[in-house]
Amino acid sequence: MQRTYSRLASVEERKNIKKAILFIVLTIAILTLLFFVGIPILGRFTGFVSDLGKSNKAITQNDKTPPAPPRFNQFPDFTNQQSITITGNSESAATIKFTFNGNEQNSLTDKDGNFSFNVNLNDGENNFSVVAVDTAGNISQKTKEYKIIFDNKAPDLTIDSPSDGSQFFGSKQRQITIQGTTDNTAQVTINERIISVDGNGKFQYTTTLNDGENKFKVKSVDQAGNVTEKDLSFTFTS
Repeated sequence: MQRTYSRLASVEERKNIKKAILFIVLTIAILTLLFFVGIPILGRFTGFVSDLGKSNKAITQNDKTPPAPPRFNQFPDFTNQQSITITGNSESAATIKFTFNGNEQNSLTDKDGNFSFNVNLNDGENNFSVVAVDTAGNISQKTKEYKIIFDNKAPDLTIDSPSDGSQFFGSKQRQITIQGTTDNTAQVTINERIISVDGNGKFQYTTTLNDGENKFKVKSVDQAGNVTEKDLSFTFTS
């Protein structure tokens, strides 16, 4: 009887040992799983909660620094195109308040801070400036006032002497001087040669004629790119 009890006790003890070992193995496996999976998830969750506490709105409310004044890209001082696009750069997501000839337009910059405005120019001088307003409502300094002059009228061009079709004879008339008048800010070329224009718009060009017909193309180009041309022909007989 005692032997039977002892054998049963031994069997029960082995079962308990197996259970204990299984419990320990399962405990180690669960702890390992939690370490490699649960802790990173917990970390991400904690980070997510932390990010919620640092929302853009809170940062925006603490931002008291105004953005730098916007910068314009290159634009013409004079143009003969009535509709043009004015572009520039500022802070990303800023609101650009563009004042053109007294009228205001608003636009958002793109992710790179670029902005653009399409405008129709009035004859003569057109004035514009901008300010930037960031997402916190801070306002930049206003840029200086810029201007573009719209002019689509061709420049005046008069040939004062000699008149077109003139004829010249002999060695004393071989050399002639073409004289004329144009806008005082225009550039004059005669047969592609640049000719000086004085403050009154006067110009002159001295040349030597060849026997027979001599042709000249006089071109005046103003600052806006408008062009006026005149063709001259003179005949020389030696």
